[in-house]
Amino acid sequence: MADKVLKEKRRQFIRSVGPGTINGLLDELLEKRVLNQEEMEKVRDENATVMDKARALIDAVIRKGPQASRIFIMHICNDDCHLAQTLELPSGKGPWLRLELLYSLYPCA
Repeated sequence: MADKVLKEKRRQFIRSVGPGTINGLLDELLEKRVLNQEEMEKVRDENATVMDKARALIDAVIRKGPQASRIFIMHICNDDCHLAQTLELPSGKGPWLRLELLYSLYPCA
């Protein structure tokens, strides 16, 4: 389900995310082994603009499936609550909050 959420939010994410959040996501996804070093460097180094990096990153995560997408969403809710609100990600009160209990553990206040 989380991968479907990212597909729905893709365009808005690309337009709204900043470079700090992209770098944080890259670090988190590398640490959690969602992306390997080569994939992380490809997103970071082969895309000139923030929007290009955002597009490459979200597409890579969506391809990796629901678990990768959950980690991605969780990072946004924990580290960029403004972006989470812009994307209308769950903050403890969303209709699709039952993304496996995850959001009750990591609310974005």
